[in-house]
Formats: sequence, C-alpha cells, structure tokens
Amino acid sequence: MVEKLLEALCRGDYRGMAALFSRDCRYFDYCPLLNGKQGYFVYGREAVEMFFRNRFVQGRFEAASPVAEDEWTGSYFGAYEGPFVFARLRIEELDGDGLIRKLTVCPA
Repeated sequence: MVEKLLEALCRGDYRGMAALFSRDCRYFDYCPLLNGKQGYFVYGREAVEMFFRNRFVQGRFEAASPVAEDEWTGSYFGAYEGPFVFARLRIEELDGDGLIRKLTVCPA
C-alpha cells in the first residue's frame, strides 16, 4: 500500500491516490508548517481527491525521491509551496477492505 501511495503522490495522480483511501479516511500532514503554511487536515476520500487535485493542478505541491521503508511507512521530499522538506508518512489504520483509514505525514 505504501508503494502505491508514494507512486501516486509523486506522479501527481490525485485519483489514484484517493482510490487508496477509505470513504471515511483522515489524512494529516504537518510538513507545511516548516514553510510557514497551515498543516493539511483532510477528511474523507472525496476530499482527499479534491484537495490533491487542486494542489497538483495549481503546482502547489510536489513530491520526489520516494522510499517505501516498510509496509506502513515511507518517506519522500515534498515541496509545500516552498523549499523541499524531508517527509515521513505512516499508515496508522486500514479499514476492513485494506484501504487507508488514517495516514499521518510528519517532518523527518
């Protein structure tokens, strides 16, 4: 799951990314705080798709150099409307269908 998520994130594939999340998911990203921006707190698959569609289309987020560290954790360099920061994502919870219910991204 982490490999699929990182691949979609780095390709800017908001639809593919959203398809990995459960309908009632939570996506929390604290990395924008490093660039003086607000964190990302996104609730629900449709919101994940819409949020990242806007970020990718407007060029307000970019991810590169993904590494799947294990089945729950991965890292990448992310540009959050500023210089790249080193980010680590962790799948905190899956639903009964194996989709991501909770994911947290923090500076590494």
